Amino acid sequence: MSFVLNLDMEKTTIAAIATPIGNGGVGIIRLSGSLALDIVLKCFTSKTSIKPRYATYGTILTPDFSDDVIVIYFPGPRSFTGENVVEIQAHGGAFLLQKLVEHLLTLGATLAQPGEFSKRAFLNGKISLDQAESIMDKIAAESESQLKAISLVSQGALSKKLFLMEKELLNCLAQIETILDQPDDDIDYSTVADLKSKIASAGSDINSFISSANEGRIMSSGIQIAVIGRPNVGKSSLFNAIINRDRSIVTNIEGTTTDTITESILYKGVKLVFNDTAGQRDIRSDTKTNEISKIEEFGIQRSRQVMEKADIILAIFDGSCKPTKQDIKILDLLDSFNNKQVIFVLNKSDLTSFNENTVNWDTPCGNTIFTSAVSHENISKLKELVYSSITESFQIHQAHDTLVITSTRHLNELALAYRALVNALENINGLSLDMIATDITTALDHLGNISGTNVSDAVIDEIFSNFCIGK
Repeated sequence: MSFVLNLDMEKTTIAAIATPIGNGGVGIIRLSGSLALDIVLKCFTSKTSIKPRYATYGTILTPDFSDDVIVIYFPGPRSFTGENVVEIQAHGGAFLLQKLVEHLLTLGATLAQPGEFSKRAFLNGKISLDQAESIMDKIAAESESQLKAISLVSQGALSKKLFLMEKELLNCLAQIETILDQPDDDIDYSTVADLKSKIASAGSDINSFISSANEGRIMSSGIQIAVIGRPNVGKSSLFNAIINRDRSIVTNIEGTTTDTITESILYKGVKLVFNDTAGQRDIRSDTKTNEISKIEEFGIQRSRQVMEKADIILAIFDGSCKPTKQDIKILDLLDSFNNKQVIFVLNKSDLTSFNENTVNWDTPCGNTIFTSAVSHENISKLKELVYSSITESFQIHQAHDTLVITSTRHLNELALAYRALVNALENINGLSLDMIATDITTALDHLGNISGTNVSDAVIDEIFSNFCIGK
């Protein structure tokens, strides 16, 4: 990797608290820059000298107080940022750490900007841009599957593949340039065939990444589940039983749930996001309940939007009685969502009338489950059915072996690169070499926006501005 080093960066030594804000047992302050060790030595005393990569116990002295700390020195370029780095492990009081940083600023350090440590690591060629982004993604991870997918990126799996594609495409540009430099010579069609093969191969690899994005979205955002049904079928009670806490209000009054309530759980390392929606029913407004009816109507409309975005729809029905007109309308509504996976849940299996009424329900046997929100019958089986319905489709259980795209930014750049290579293949049939070169260059630009080999300062600044200070 080769990146342009910011000269101002070379002149400044930055400092910031690297641990979360708040009180704790230990807090870490990080410095990076050519003067990192010199600045620390101005206020640090110890009975032993500081040895690179060894923990040194001592005391930091300020004009107002002192603190016993551990100092670790990482000389550049063998450090995270590629510069001299010093980490101070102090007591974890928020006020204490802030005052220590303020003292370091008086000794010559500059307060770090958000993401500046990671930005320096990128600019110094220690990590690729996608690896830098994975740092914050890893911190924000909420499931094992997401963490595994991000870990592959942080280890360089994505950048390695991108670099190989970029190398092949650059080779294509070199071949085209050779042909264009010799306009009087006949075009060697074996060279054209080689170009076509390389462009198609890169396009195929990019398309594979794009195809993995839906799986990546599930890993990142979780499996989205819409919980629907008419009022009083036990929908909210079942929702509470699934998440194992009283989150939705449960009453026998119709229309209690007027807005979507969202909660998530972890199941086998995958995030399951359940969305309890407003009960589906026909609202007859009158002068007394007009305002309330409007609110409920908005909630019902929103539940349709939740269904549109969901990966799975849990359709809840009261199995202790025959289907009502509203149940039949819901079943008809589900027909318009035939692209969604639907699990039919016949609830209230604890009631004596349940067994005699289940014969009245015509639902797909393989996608139907009997439950009780009261006795918690089959709640675990319901979670397993939700999990297996999606994970078998996207093979999420193989996430630790398969590189998937979890970043929306990466997906957008890959889509633009793929489109450019498709254009290049179309142009190659007409031997429009100039246009092919332009398309390949466009594809390289978009791939470089992910790996960082060819990225603008504006993109870099935008990415790292979303990092926390100290990272």
